[in-house]
Amino acid sequence: MDNDNEADDLKKLSLTREIKFMMYGFGDDPCPYTQSIGLIEDIVVNYIHDISLRALHMGKKGKITVEDILHLIRHDTKKYGRAKELLISNDEIKKARKGFEEDKYHL
Repeated sequence: MDNDNEADDLKKLSLTREIKFMMYGFGDDPCPYTQSIGLIEDIVVNYIHDISLRALHMGKKGKITVEDILHLIRHDTKKYGRAKELLISNDEIKKARKGFEEDKYHL
């Protein structure tokens, strides 16, 4: 994939709505400047792209794992802690759903 196609693929992803709500949630104006949203979106997409590429070159060839991502962010305690918290929550939700489905079938 060449750089032009990568840039086009990244542009297709739009986080504008979510970023606008997050900015408002963190105290910004309810209708922030479009340029501000665009700048933050560019920063976020570039960060995700960079981390993904770095993770792709770790571990198994051509595959990104959660452990690869955690390894890359291990020195950023806030990101690492939040990622671990979300993974634990995800496991708890999976267990709760599984238990709920098992109870549903035993009725």
